[in-house]
Amino acid sequence: MIERLAIDANAAIDMMRFDRATPPPLAEARSLLLPLPVLGELFTGAFASRDPAAHLGEIDEASKAWSVIAPDEATARIYGEVRVFTGNIRQTGPSKLNDLWIAALCLQHNLPLLTNDSGFDRIPALRVIHW
Repeated sequence: MIERLAIDANAAIDMMRFDRATPPPLAEARSLLLPLPVLGELFTGAFASRDPAAHLGEIDEASKAWSVIAPDEATARIYGEVRVFTGNIRQTGPSKLNDLWIAALCLQHNLPLLTNDSGFDRIPALRVIHW
């Protein structure tokens, strides 16, 4: 049993889609935490879709099972350290920067991260769970 589990966008999407299997670690977690940048990515996908209203409704419904965790000053410090350590100081693509914020939140709160994004594997001390 996993006490608390942070989820990345790909895990959240699989959880919301009926045509995909729910990642098994989600069933084992007592508490699901959604980093704020992940919520932003989900909203971006919904607004960019062919049916924004339906996808926004799915996010609203699914978010009832999640607690959102937001960055603060301590997160920003960890973000800066992780960004320099991983060599992303010059990379400014929004998705990669969001990943660093997600990692910083997980490190700050000592949370494992459920994701299928292998880029998170490069971040030391981040516990990554793939399915």
